[in-house]
Amino acid sequence: MKDVLVDSNVVLDIVTEDVNWFEWSANRLSECAEQTTLNINPIIYAEVSIGFQRIEELETALPLRFFRRLNLPWEAAFLAGKCFCQYRHSILDFGFAILD
Repeated sequence: MKDVLVDSNVVLDIVTEDVNWFEWSANRLSECAEQTTLNINPIIYAEVSIGFQRIEELETALPLRFFRRLNLPWEAAFLAGKCFCQYRHSILDFGFAILD
């Protein structure tokens, strides 16, 4: 069975029942679950966690029976940091404010 890394935005669309993206995200995730193994990593876990007050709520949203948790190689973490920096600079280039 193939693996797929689930983007945090897809999970957040579903758990927040986003009016614009819930249906699309839920359908894609369901399709992938039938054909692949759904995976998340520590970065995705962290990104999704901001929508929850308690870790128990997050664990319920990302159950181990549906999402396999992958370790993140240090090289991938380094590249993720570089991508984040590039993203922040591109937003600043377009004149958007970033709230820290």
